[in-house]
Amino acid sequence: MADESVVCGTWRIIECVSLVDTVEATGLEGTEFRLDESGDVTWMVPDDVDSLPFFNCETYEMVIGHPSVLKFKTCSGDNIEFRVEDSEHDDLMLLTYDRCCMLQCQKISSNDSKDEFTFSFLGALDGGYFSDLAIKADSGKEFSVHQTIMRLANPELDWFKEPSPLSGLPLDVLHLILYYCYAECLPSGLTEATAKACMKHVGKMPGFNKLSQLCETFIKNTALKEQIVGLIKDMHACADRIIGHFSGDRLPDSGHKPEPLMNNPAKLCDVVKQSLQDAAVAGAKLVILCDLFARRKGELSRQERHEIIKYAKSRLPLFMKQLHTFLEVVKHHFNSLTGHQRHDIAAYLVPEIETTLDTISRFVVETKVALEGVISEADVDAASTIPEASRKGAKLSEMLAKSLKNTLHMRELLKLRTFHERVTTSVINLMQRKENFTAMSHEQKVRSVAKNLEQLIDEVPMFLLRIEELMAALDEKVQWREWKYLFKLGTSKVAWGRGEVVRHRSLLEFLTQQACEMVHRDQFSQSLVMLGLIDSAQKQQEAPVNVHSGKVLPPAGSQTKNKSQQVTLVESLTTAPLARESGLAKQATALLHAGLHTDVVFEVVCTQDGPDDSSDQEACVGAAAAAAVSETIVSEIRAHRVIVAARCDWFRRALLSGMRESIDRRIIIHDTSPEQFRLFLQFLYSGQLDTNGLDTEQLADMMSIADRYEMDSVKRLCEQALKHHVDEDSALFLLSLADQFNAAQLRSVALDYVLEHPEVMSSDVFDDLPQDLQAEVESGVAWQGVKSFRPNFGLSSADTPSSVSSGASTDRLSCDGVDELAAFAHQIMDGSDSLSDDLHVPYDAQRLSACVARLRDVVGADVPEEELERLVLAADYDVNRAVNFFFST
Repeated sequence: MADESVVCGTWRIIECVSLVDTVEATGLEGTEFRLDESGDVTWMVPDDVDSLPFFNCETYEMVIGHPSVLKFKTCSGDNIEFRVEDSEHDDLMLLTYDRCCMLQCQKISSNDSKDEFTFSFLGALDGGYFSDLAIKADSGKEFSVHQTIMRLANPELDWFKEPSPLSGLPLDVLHLILYYCYAECLPSGLTEATAKACMKHVGKMPGFNKLSQLCETFIKNTALKEQIVGLIKDMHACADRIIGHFSGDRLPDSGHKPEPLMNNPAKLCDVVKQSLQDAAVAGAKLVILCDLFARRKGELSRQERHEIIKYAKSRLPLFMKQLHTFLEVVKHHFNSLTGHQRHDIAAYLVPEIETTLDTISRFVVETKVALEGVISEADVDAASTIPEASRKGAKLSEMLAKSLKNTLHMRELLKLRTFHERVTTSVINLMQRKENFTAMSHEQKVRSVAKNLEQLIDEVPMFLLRIEELMAALDEKVQWREWKYLFKLGTSKVAWGRGEVVRHRSLLEFLTQQACEMVHRDQFSQSLVMLGLIDSAQKQQEAPVNVHSGKVLPPAGSQTKNKSQQVTLVESLTTAPLARESGLAKQATALLHAGLHTDVVFEVVCTQDGPDDSSDQEACVGAAAAAAVSETIVSEIRAHRVIVAARCDWFRRALLSGMRESIDRRIIIHDTSPEQFRLFLQFLYSGQLDTNGLDTEQLADMMSIADRYEMDSVKRLCEQALKHHVDEDSALFLLSLADQFNAAQLRSVALDYVLEHPEVMSSDVFDDLPQDLQAEVESGVAWQGVKSFRPNFGLSSADTPSSVSSGASTDRLSCDGVDELAAFAHQIMDGSDSLSDDLHVPYDAQRLSACVARLRDVVGADVPEEELERLVLAADYDVNRAVNFFFST
């Protein structure tokens, strides 16, 4: 497990072993988890498995080292760390939890989504071909559908009776139901009203439970989308109001120019109070948003969760723009501030600061006391769980669960204590500052406030500069993976904090009531009611209003243009399922095996040839070789027109062409075996092809069928599988196959193998390759030879050219070696008699002719025949060596 990419994929827990080497059934067996490249972890837990803390983790981190560590990140930001033990196999992972047990995990699939396809029969619904059933809506519009597919989608209804079970339904509801029957998903553009109406109608019919669940999820997700968008708009509105307070905006019909803010300290103080109240409302909305995501994320798909996170990220530039605008307004006011005005403002703020310090001191002290009560209760809980977690005779799964829960509980307790220490320090510092401020004379207090105000004025431009730099590099500094983790961590921490406050609400009730009194806003109080922090006789949330001080402010959208992406939480509901998850695919496969209600016949014509000594792969490449036909076998395979036509465009055109195939409902299949065509047909019905059980010849045959009938998805599956079948015996055959069917990835893999192993060119299969492909291979081999040639000609006169070339591949190239190689090659080209006498190469006319022909394909037709013969003889009939000699000149 030295590479993080090896960890990515879907894993299944197959065994749980204690650290004393005892194996027992824990109930965790069969639990699966998927580790994505983006850092997400998805858990698939059987219903009978007890919940464990790491089942709620959504992100992970792999730390490569000795040993490596797999960290599952909890919602509260803690890490559950498993040590990854060394394994000889990449498909086996051993996870050890400290002082408890080891989980043995088997890899069951990689994260290669290119091998998975969605499954539906929508083409048949849209085309209406081969329909044998008409269903009429209440408006009179008629839909042409297929009994075969309707029985697959809902076998509990009688589709033969009159009138049809769906007749007379509203048009939009009927279209929704039929779309689901053909695709197992909802149509795009669905409205909430139609979904509710559909639930009302299908609730009375058997077999539509999944459709009802989809509609219910659609309604919930639509409401969640509106809630999220509404909360973010409310936060934008609060920011706009704060800007409006400081800029002195009035409604267009107010008819007078606002008074400068710095001329009236009382007004400035009031504006600051109102702004802080709006900021508190925005903070409460943010807590609701975090809690809402944390509570509902389990009901959402991974894609829908990512949509929310992307939408939140798209709002960051708008919030930062509002912050920048606010600081610009503050800077404008402060720049016009005179020394006298600063003194007047400081004098006015002194009694306000004294009152604020008294209020904050009481609030912080109460917070400290409440935290001490919370920690005391947590200590009692921790003391009661430790003995139980360590009791003798406990099951391994119970020990693991209690060990994890106890560890996390202790970490939460440590967080509370750390927070309590910080609050205590803050109380001490605050009390000290309060005493120091109270001990000052009035003039000293004014000077101190004026000095702090001056420092704040000086720092505003720096704040502006930092905001501008962050806005310019936001996408670069906050990448998607980091933002996703930060968003999940932040929302989880806020939700955890809210949960702790609710759990200890009796201890913290005084604080929440005091907070409501300090903010004194209905929206803030309503938000606390929604969070469960306070009680209210009004159980229903009132609609948010943008009302402040009796003046209706413009909505957030009027001041902050929304040009960012929109959040959508229903896209996964409108996408057909993958074939492995499709109920339609499973039902269709069972129908094919049963052979019921078929209406088309495939005649597979298989000819058996006479004896042939050549191998199967050579016969595929050299198909032109004739053989005596001994027997022709015709096999019939029955199928369903609507299914094969909906899944394969070639069959659809053939069955709708008006030619013999469509009239006789019989299609002739050549150049394959019945077994191979059944596999191909099974892919049309199931959307899946198990390539692991197919050998090279079967995969090649399947690829040929897929190419003939224009099924690119099957070609892609075969191509991916054949890449792992390239070896010395199959490389040339697969290179020819890939070249014929335009399989670029397979062609590249096969060609690279041939270039790295040029000895395969001695096979007769090479002679059967197309001339252009032969030339490409020979050229590539020659180039590889030139790049890898490493001569060393520091030899004695007794050495032969053959011994020179054998040492050339291992010695380093030197300047003297280059000169000697060039001299040697020139000697060959010049036809030196002394060189010929030293070669002592046995003469083989047939072999010489073949080597010269191959050498000519590489070097061209301009070189004289005699010179090529000398090169071949000097190279001991080795074409690669002869090419090296030629190009060295």
